[in-house]
Amino acid sequence: MKPASEIPRPAGSLVSHTRRFVKNTMQFYEESFRECGDIFTTRIPGLGNWTYICSPDLVKAVFEAPPDVVSADIEGFSVARVLGRGATSQLDGPAHKERRDVISPYLGAQESARQVDGIRRITERRLAEWPLGQPFKLVLALQKISLEALIHLLFAGVDPERARQLADLWEDFSFKGMRSLTVPHTSLQLDFPGSPWRKVKQRREKVQTAFLQEIEERLAAEPTEADGFVLGMARARLRDGSQLSREIILSEILDLLFQGHEQTGNSMTWTLGELLTHPEALARLRQELETVAGQGDLQSGHLADLPYLDAVVYEGLRRRPNNLFTGLRMVKKPFALGGYLLPEGSLVAVSYPAQSVRPDLFAHPERFDPGHFYQKQKPPAEAWSPFGSGAHACAGKDFAIVVIKTVLATIVRKADLKLAQSEIKPVRNAYYYEPNQGLLVTFDSRRS
Repeated sequence: MKPASEIPRPAGSLVSHTRRFVKNTMQFYEESFRECGDIFTTRIPGLGNWTYICSPDLVKAVFEAPPDVVSADIEGFSVARVLGRGATSQLDGPAHKERRDVISPYLGAQESARQVDGIRRITERRLAEWPLGQPFKLVLALQKISLEALIHLLFAGVDPERARQLADLWEDFSFKGMRSLTVPHTSLQLDFPGSPWRKVKQRREKVQTAFLQEIEERLAAEPTEADGFVLGMARARLRDGSQLSREIILSEILDLLFQGHEQTGNSMTWTLGELLTHPEALARLRQELETVAGQGDLQSGHLADLPYLDAVVYEGLRRRPNNLFTGLRMVKKPFALGGYLLPEGSLVAVSYPAQSVRPDLFAHPERFDPGHFYQKQKPPAEAWSPFGSGAHACAGKDFAIVVIKTVLATIVRKADLKLAQSEIKPVRNAYYYEPNQGLLVTFDSRRS
């Protein structure tokens, strides 16, 4: 067994690694895989030493390791101190499984399919507000749609105006609060009037107050069929007979918004960008949508009959993974991996950008080609997954896929967009990767 110090490292100095990481992070990961193979390590200032894995066997080994050996509970990279503690994603072992069983029915495929009509209406309403003939940042527009869709899922039956109020509050907190350098760096959390950390706390308080009020109003009202997530959380009984507190329910909601809002919006943006640069794929998708849905509204039952849309969505997710922390684990006890012994405290992450360019998984991985997925069985989660794998795979993956499919289908059917920038590349924006300039597009005309 070799020591972790002998894990391959990309050529170059710490400075060159940092420059490559900052210039084009996804390309840096892809090149590191091609240079080093299935396991490699890097050191980036502010992030420390990370070991990256990108083979199915290694991914499976990490995610099947006992939680007391390899854990998803990583305090140094946790946003729990801001969002609140106790959400499912922050738990591990039996506690995580128990809570996962509680929330899964409200995020799964069956419940997600019921949201199609609402997601379509949100998209159409937002489309009507897009400016005609002048460039705008598509990523911001699609993040707004994904956020509003999430709020309607979590607070079923919420008044549309109230949903937009909650969305605006969260968006302000997400962009001006969660992106503050004080959130990941505890040494900067200095609490005095006018300090950046005080401003984060003030925005958090506004969000917590508004969302707690929404929770309390729902729990005080007569139960209805629409009260899915909140009422389900409140009624759940854990193994020890206890129930979830209002604060835990709030933490679950804020955690789901943090994980789902920007990532889903970013994924839709990347995929639409690919369609705009591949007109043959866009034309084929429009033809499929016309054949299946005709001139009527898109319905949940249509999604199963749209294999090319399914392929476009997954190919967009493959081409542009956008989450820095997906699959991150911390070694709690010395752990053998790929012929190396990782010491306690090691950080291990799945390099999804590297997995996405494996030629043994995807022919011509450098291309945007829905044929990688069209009417084909998807690779097992440990080989490739945009939502992670193992016990900690994204709980909201079914809903995210329904949102992406519904929004893309609606936009493709209802709008003619054109790119308004010449170069498209990934740039890091806080926790995620977005297209540079927010992917500028013009909305040229509305389709009947």
